[in-house]
Amino acid sequence: MKTRIILIILLLQVTIFTAQENSQTFTSSIEKTHKKDVFMIQKYLKYTIDVTFGGKKHLKGVITQEPGGGKIKIEKEDGSLIIFDGREVYSLGIKEKDMATARFDIFTWSYFLGLPYKLNDQGTIWSDFNKNKWGKEKLMTGKLTFASGTGDAPDDWYVIYKNTETNVLEGAAYIVTFGKGKEKAEKEPHAIKYNQFKQVNSVPIATNWTFHMWSLKNGYEEQIGEAKLSNIKFIKEAEFIVPTKAKIVKALPN
Repeated sequence: MKTRIILIILLLQVTIFTAQENSQTFTSSIEKTHKKDVFMIQKYLKYTIDVTFGGKKHLKGVITQEPGGGKIKIEKEDGSLIIFDGREVYSLGIKEKDMATARFDIFTWSYFLGLPYKLNDQGTIWSDFNKNKWGKEKLMTGKLTFASGTGDAPDDWYVIYKNTETNVLEGAAYIVTFGKGKEKAEKEPHAIKYNQFKQVNSVPIATNWTFHMWSLKNGYEEQIGEAKLSNIKFIKEAEFIVPTKAKIVKALPN
């Protein structure tokens, strides 16, 4: 009986070690290809973004952010403003009914841009390393989940797709639990597909993102949305001053 217990413990240790090795290999190859070392030493990143879903405009404006997402600002085309100062989210000129959307926007688009550099953030948990279909090919994938209490939506998960030859992060499946919970979100998982990479200070950044329905069997399916990025540049100075009339945008209950 004692020998059996020891064998089970050893087996568990080997399984955990293998998962750690897979995680390290999988994520480090993406980070190297996407020049994480160059990206993270930049002061700020600024770009214009135009997001549409279902043929309707969702967001158009200019985003300024710290590479790690510590501070983020969205200056919308209509003159309204959303700011994350590292502690709280504030808005100016946003209607009360759109407050939840404002909080979603400030974190979502900056996260999608920075996804290749967020793979080893605090609270990330990796599992299920396999090859899965993505368009006409099969790519290496890993499932990313989060420890309890991580960010606004710790129940979100991602399936990250990595090009097996170039190690480029080609896209990701994901669920959005923000405002609706995990059970409902898992009934309609989506995917983001990164297209048209452009070198900015030697860092490859996708200037076109398409959003799709998704299944593990088929990978990305019909397109449901698109984001276009332009005027992408690293800058050395930016302001994240919260206007005196700005309102705090509170997090929704998990």
